[in-house]
Amino acid sequence: MSQTQPVEMESVAALRDFFMARNRPELERAYSELAKNFPEDVPEVTDWEEVEFAFNRLFVGPAALEAPPFASVYLDTEPLVMTKTTLEVREMYASIGLESPWKNRFPDDHISLELDATLAMNHIALQTDLAEVHDLRSRFLEHMDRWVSRFVDRTNKAPSLHPVIGYAARCLAECLKR
Repeated sequence: MSQTQPVEMESVAALRDFFMARNRPELERAYSELAKNFPEDVPEVTDWEEVEFAFNRLFVGPAALEAPPFASVYLDTEPLVMTKTTLEVREMYASIGLESPWKNRFPDDHISLELDATLAMNHIALQTDLAEVHDLRSRFLEHMDRWVSRFVDRTNKAPSLHPVIGYAARCLAECLKR
């Protein structure tokens, strides 16, 4: 995502919803929105149960995640969650009045929460000329740039990768380039 230009809100929202989906209907709904925002090479889905299984294996669990969707796994020396990176992200959220609804129960540095924060920061940045807001937005986007490409790579190399998940990862990488 460009450091100076506003992010495309609909695209970011579709990605946020996809990576936060909790069940098959939410995955289907988010995928439909994603396809509207990234209409090139959209994989056809014949079995949503298969997609849901792959999604859970990669991003949810209960077994070890093939592609953990948390910044701390990629940025800290140990691939753990709820670390220094998580707290730094929480502080960036707080500086613009945001707080995760799952604070202390779910890591704040989950890709969907970071995409949601990006939307909020973009919205605020469009309404003000305050240098602090624009600086924070730039720092946050730099933070995302440092880890999301690794997350996308790990997703694409995962044994459980499904074409739908690969498509979403491609969309995320494309969104970061914009």
